[in-house]
Amino acid sequence: MINFSRQQHLIWQAFSIAVILANYIWLQWPILGVIFGFFYLWFNSKKISDLFFPKIRKGLKSTCGFVVLLAYVSVVYTIFYHAWLINFWTFLWTLVSIPILVEFFSYKLYINHYFLKDTNFGFFGDNNIRNKFLPIIVFLIDLLLFYVLFKKASMGIIRSPWELLHFKFWALFMLSNILLVTNFVSKKSFKNIFLIVWHFLLIACIGIILYPLGFGYDSFIHQAALETIKNTSTIQPRLFLYIGQYALTFFVSGISQLSLATTNKILLPGLFALIWPTSLYYGLRYGFNWSRKISYLAVLWSIFIGINFAIMTTPQSLSFLLLSLIFFLMPDMNNRKISHLFAWVVAIMTMTIHPLAGIPLFCLAAMMTVWQMRKNKKIRKILFYIVSTISAIILPIFLALYQRVQGIAWSEIFSFKLWPLLDFPDLGWYQTFNFPLDLVYNIGSNQVWIYVLAILIGLWTIFRENKYIFFKRLTFFTIMLAINFLITKIFLNFNLQITYQKDDYSNRILFMIALGALPLFLTTVYFWFREVFRNNGFWNKVWLVVLTSIIIGISTYFSYPVYDQHGNSKSFNVTEFDIETVAAIKENAEGDPYVVLANQMVGAAAIKDYGFAHYYNDNFYYSMPLGTANIYDQYLNMIEKNASREEALVAMDKAGVDRLYFVVNNYWHSAKQAINQAETTADEKILIGNGVNTIFIYER
Repeated sequence: MINFSRQQHLIWQAFSIAVILANYIWLQWPILGVIFGFFYLWFNSKKISDLFFPKIRKGLKSTCGFVVLLAYVSVVYTIFYHAWLINFWTFLWTLVSIPILVEFFSYKLYINHYFLKDTNFGFFGDNNIRNKFLPIIVFLIDLLLFYVLFKKASMGIIRSPWELLHFKFWALFMLSNILLVTNFVSKKSFKNIFLIVWHFLLIACIGIILYPLGFGYDSFIHQAALETIKNTSTIQPRLFLYIGQYALTFFVSGISQLSLATTNKILLPGLFALIWPTSLYYGLRYGFNWSRKISYLAVLWSIFIGINFAIMTTPQSLSFLLLSLIFFLMPDMNNRKISHLFAWVVAIMTMTIHPLAGIPLFCLAAMMTVWQMRKNKKIRKILFYIVSTISAIILPIFLALYQRVQGIAWSEIFSFKLWPLLDFPDLGWYQTFNFPLDLVYNIGSNQVWIYVLAILIGLWTIFRENKYIFFKRLTFFTIMLAINFLITKIFLNFNLQITYQKDDYSNRILFMIALGALPLFLTTVYFWFREVFRNNGFWNKVWLVVLTSIIIGISTYFSYPVYDQHGNSKSFNVTEFDIETVAAIKENAEGDPYVVLANQMVGAAAIKDYGFAHYYNDNFYYSMPLGTANIYDQYLNMIEKNASREEALVAMDKAGVDRLYFVVNNYWHSAKQAINQAETTADEKILIGNGVNTIFIYER
């Protein structure tokens, strides 16, 4: 155990700030930045946790302190953005004010901070090599898998990451899963939540490693916004969303000296790997009083819900993670081991990132405050009804107002439709190709049905075992989210989105409901685990290890785009040829106004290299399925139906330009047809990568 005097604390804080600033201004060494940035964050997170979370266990304690620190960063940058600018002075104020506030409250509250309190140092203090064997092997296999991912990274077209990773990767990955689960089932092996943190980090980083040019579409939008703010200290038109996430990226990039692009890529996967397993484990272990073994195994089963939201940094996905954090810690909050004020802190942070999850979190924090009122029961009851009513209708109100602000008429926003409310996938059973792939799809394609069935079984078991009191408040709030979903589906239209994206917002509410129901799903798993360990049968444990390992593998498989005999996600990535394409278009245009009809990945490449360079009628000059009166419909007509000059002229008329570029990627299913048609209607064509991409030029 190590303790420092007040003077030593101040000296270390001053020294770390000085090194970080020197590195920021002059040296700009990422290795130095990562080392001192880590110690800066860890040191202050530890002290924040001592100040505000003295009663909770050390693993969760540090995580909560870290979240409070991140919340402060998000709020400070958001205030600077709206009141002034985001620049060096914003970074400096945040960097210096955190330790000043920490040391001030530490001094005022007479808090002693102890570091490395566990004198046997956990894993390193255990002298029995047999206890360490499985954790070491799991760590080394995962380290090898990280190496394989970097070796397999590609700048070409990737329809699915599993095209790059073949049998050897999956064999090693499944071996790691089996050894990881065995470690937690075994009586003697060393157990620690950070082994799961390490494994989840591997799973969440597969996409960002294999796609070095970028993964997904939204990430390019946010990366361009970050670069714009970096270069101009602001962005126009002024954003009222997302700044909280941008704040974290700017601050972590500043203290570590990693590039904005790298920081933005790893931000959410890193936070997911830390926050999800630690908060869920401690919520189950100490909030529900589950055994250590079952709590560890339940955390592994939690990714049955899918982690596709955590593999790419976007504000909406980060807000989902913060929402799940409060859901997982509600048992401890109900027991008052964690103050309900923590929910308010996370809610404020989430509002600076994305209101679709921030607003429900505000409502949940208000409910917790009302639930913990003790003095005036009448006022408490009135406030409870008020907060519950608001919670049940707030999201459709927000979504309607959001569309109205964007210029959509009230008559186009509201409608009445009772069916379909839910789009459940069909039940499927595969027995056509090979057993492993059929097994994967028989579980993965029926994932929603299995999840719903397990939730219903969990509810029935909870009532049978008289355990409803543990789930009452979270279940009630999940029902409030369900009412929001039903109102949204029945009464709202979304005309800002293209046809196939009109259900995006309602589906996001549905995913929040699924997050709220996750403890019910895990309860079903809990009662099965409990029987296995009570019977203490060898083959029952073997079956548990095998099935849990399979679930981890299948959840990982379907969290990324798939392309195989059974499924095709039709998800593409930015390639080096897309980068060449947008450069060739820019050079050919010679500064004249133009628009481009191309798929979203080509548009993402343009955003990556040139940012938000041009707009027409508030729409981006590359076809995107966003906004009103855009040219994306013309792109779909050209690529899917008929690449005619008339369709190109419609797009030019919408944009008010005299030149249009139509890009055909050779992987598109109708590429051959579109190329043959465009060759007879276009004025000129340019080949990129020997025909990987073809650019057709139309002029009036």
